Amino acid sequence: MKTLKLTMYCSLIVLVAACSSKTKKTEPQNKTPEPFLEMVWQTDSLMTTSESVLYHKESGVIYVANVNESPWEIDHNGFISTIDTSGNILELKWVEGMSGPKGMGIVGDRLFVNDINRVVEIDMKERKIVNEYPVDGKPDLNDLTVSSEGVVYASGSSSETIYALQNGNMDAVLVKDLARLNGLLSAKEGMYYVTSKASEFGICNLKDGSLNVLTTEIGHGDGIVRLPNDDFIVSNWKGEVFYISAKDWSKKQLLDTREKNINAADIDFIPESNLLLVPTFFNNRVVAYRLKYK
Repeated sequence: MKTLKLTMYCSLIVLVAACSSKTKKTEPQNKTPEPFLEMVWQTDSLMTTSESVLYHKESGVIYVANVNESPWEIDHNGFISTIDTSGNILELKWVEGMSGPKGMGIVGDRLFVNDINRVVEIDMKERKIVNEYPVDGKPDLNDLTVSSEGVVYASGSSSETIYALQNGNMDAVLVKDLARLNGLLSAKEGMYYVTSKASEFGICNLKDGSLNVLTTEIGHGDGIVRLPNDDFIVSNWKGEVFYISAKDWSKKQLLDTREKNINAADIDFIPESNLLLVPTFFNNRVVAYRLKYK
């Protein structure tokens, strides 16, 4: 009888251990943190047709390119504003004299701005346009990026061309049918881009002209930023923002303001405070969102 009890006891221990082992195996693995946005502030509605934002770390100033109504008309009423990292307007019309200012980039103490059919160079200390670099035809210059070597690149949405500022001229370095090329982001591995009509996020090799589409269905592609963890955020001008994982190029919608008719144009990101800056175009504001994970 004692032997039977002992056998039954040992069998019970084995059964419990087996169940415990199965339970451990079926426990869910640690999930990847899910990104989300939380609104922090918004500017006053004086950023007339705000198309692009650019954060300057050295000064703590955010530059805002304001088209001021018509984005593609040569009307000379566009301007650059400056705001601080709390959304306060420092100077509404910091520099004027442009028609449809859009993408911006900084090299040293010079701010380069796309302006429909030219790139203007602004002396940031003197606060005035000191040079302009015209592009023939109807390029509809849109976004602008600066490489680690200080080369200024601009996208032509109508010309389907990437231009580089070389020896005082805007030279075409890539011409491809990309279905309304817009956002650019220079990186050591290539030139990231987004398109408006094809709704694609991809990367191109400027040396051999090869393209690689990474993510599709991003809407009216506009801006691109790269995060400190090497993931990306891209905007859909119609009013969406997407988080794109660099591991598998999957996307997650972070923001959708389309029903409110609030656009999401050429974005920027402040790593020190995890702030995503979104110019809202016809809503005439810049809105800041904190990027968080849960």
